[in-house]
Amino acid sequence: MQHFPIFLAMAEARVLLSGGGAAALAKLRLLMKTPARIEVFSRDPAPEIDTWARQGRLRLARRDLQRGDLNGASLVYAADEDDAMDARTLAFARAAGVLTNVVDNLGASDFITPAMVDRAPVTVAIGTEGAAPVLARRIKARLEEDLPVSTGPLAAAAAAFRDEAEALPHGAPRREFWADWFDRAGPEAHAAGRDLRSALAALLGAHRDGNARPDRVTLAWTGSDDPDLLVMKTRRALDTADVVVHDDDIAPGILELARREADFITLHETATVPPLPQLLARRAKGGRHVLYLSSRPGAARLETAVRAAGAEVTVIPGIAAGAATERREQA
Repeated sequence: MQHFPIFLAMAEARVLLSGGGAAALAKLRLLMKTPARIEVFSRDPAPEIDTWARQGRLRLARRDLQRGDLNGASLVYAADEDDAMDARTLAFARAAGVLTNVVDNLGASDFITPAMVDRAPVTVAIGTEGAAPVLARRIKARLEEDLPVSTGPLAAAAAAFRDEAEALPHGAPRREFWADWFDRAGPEAHAAGRDLRSALAALLGAHRDGNARPDRVTLAWTGSDDPDLLVMKTRRALDTADVVVHDDDIAPGILELARREADFITLHETATVPPLPQLLARRAKGGRHVLYLSSRPGAARLETAVRAAGAEVTVIPGIAAGAATERREQA
């Protein structure tokens, strides 16, 4: 890891940018999402920069950056797209001990700006050490699809409600409350246009009364050892399950996708265990989510038996080994 990822507090930061062209505009569009004080130095700024200055979103000095401007600066961007001007800016910043990014010059930069998925207050930063920007963009595109627009409002509402949520005992009860909010109750409330704080209060009441979550069992199977070939619903179930019951031939790489706090139960063919439906239903008692992950399609009677034991059941179809291989070859 050549670049250590951090999130820098920007509320009191003073950020300087030298340049007024396309590279400067790209950086400014990101920087203006923060509360930092932004100062731009350019003899010939783009019209957009003039507009932003008139709107009070940044300060514009129609001149070159000078050595004395660095006093009190937190970050500097050298974005003149001119080697000599960028080197001059870098020299001023290094002398003042201010971290500097020279746009499109990884070797000269003290830090790099990663690709970002912005769901404020949730921010995902993606870095490839500057080696593969195309890969970073592809990862960003996939994350943009996986993180709905509601992620930001749901996170902001949760942050404002955190003190009230402390009425729940620490540990599993509180974790289950927040999982329920982000996985089900929150998205439903946001989609329906309901007040999120009221929705959180109602959800908290249900959890305090013990009426929040039914006993849940998910039945899934996979015909491949490749984690990339898991269907998306199974990946999500691994991420949310409280208990993962699995056949002993499930690949370790697939089990790595499960929550580390989950309980794991391995089913060995030679072991003496309670009948599987009873095992799954018993482990789901108290509103827990149990995932049974098999290496082969499950029998329909397993679903019926688990329902008869009182648990809600979700069945996720898998991909057979042959189909998985064919899909991978086509990709």
